[in-house]
Amino acid sequence: MSCFVTEREAVCKWGSTKWRFTVRAGADGVYIKPESPLYQEWIKVAHSGEGDVCKNRPIGGP
Repeated sequence: MSCFVTEREAVCKWGSTKWRFTVRAGADGVYIKPESPLYQEWIKVAHSGEGDVCKNRPIGGP
């Protein structure tokens, strides 16, 4: 799977199938929503803020 992501849109390709997503960044994380009539829920894909485990750790740290 490969994806191209911009500030407002993501396009992912898996084999010959392409999926488009709307991207939204909020105070608590990043969300995507598939551009499909079958599924219209926002999916949280990244966290941000005080509870972010990656933000508070040095690169390569435990």
